Amino acid sequence: MARRRLLEHRCATPSTRRYPRPLLLVHGAWHGAWCWAPALRDFARRGFEAHAISLRGHGASDHPGSLNFCALDDYLRDIETALAQIEPAPIVVAHSLGGFLLQHLLMRRQLPGVVLLCAIPHTGALRFLARWMGHHPGAALKTTLTLNTRHLVGTPALARAAFFGRVMPEAEVVPYAARLGPESLRVALQSVLCLPQPRPGQTPMLVVAAEHDAVFTLAEQRALAAAYGAELAIIPGAAHDLMLDPAWPLAADMIERTAAKWMGAGEVAR
Repeated sequence: MARRRLLEHRCATPSTRRYPRPLLLVHGAWHGAWCWAPALRDFARRGFEAHAISLRGHGASDHPGSLNFCALDDYLRDIETALAQIEPAPIVVAHSLGGFLLQHLLMRRQLPGVVLLCAIPHTGALRFLARWMGHHPGAALKTTLTLNTRHLVGTPALARAAFFGRVMPEAEVVPYAARLGPESLRVALQSVLCLPQPRPGQTPMLVVAAEHDAVFTLAEQRALAAAYGAELAIIPGAAHDLMLDPAWPLAADMIERTAAKWMGAGEVAR
């Protein structure tokens, strides 16, 4: 019998619960549940029960023998496992690759609500990968020679360029960069070849974009929102890792207002 895979699952419980439906936070490529630590605390202060997981091979979750063989379906099973453990069914906030996974999950099932945060668009990650490897040929060569995708983003300079922008202090960038792990080459390939089919209107959706996202352009995020008939919010001055960005409170405000509306709670008094 196959051993049950253990997934890191963090939870923040509010002192006063204002919202009946919890949140599930899903990270993107190279990240783990660690990237949601400030957001978990913030959402709990706002009155949400909030959960964050690390997909297999990420963070403190079980690491397979070779992460490069993990597929989109493996990550989708991890999200399904987390969803089965949370009652009532949560609103899912998914970042970058996590947002791409959620688009695939929506082809199988409906959810109470989905927030796509700087997500891989429905058209896939080819443009980003081609642009990034063209701008950083040394990192691309190291990745090709070692089959370790961490080389694409694993230095403080590369991590800042991709995820953090110019505003974040170096004292914060360095430890964040050190926590970035490798990503599955198979999933990277599938993010180019295995594209989701948008089904507008089936699940409530909010697309949140960062004005200075160096990974996915505003044009791609506008097209993503249009494909799903979703509302689009653009956070001014923010970089790709919105959950760690100084502009996070603006994104969190938008997520809270939208989640409250989906739950029938109306506008939130601030």
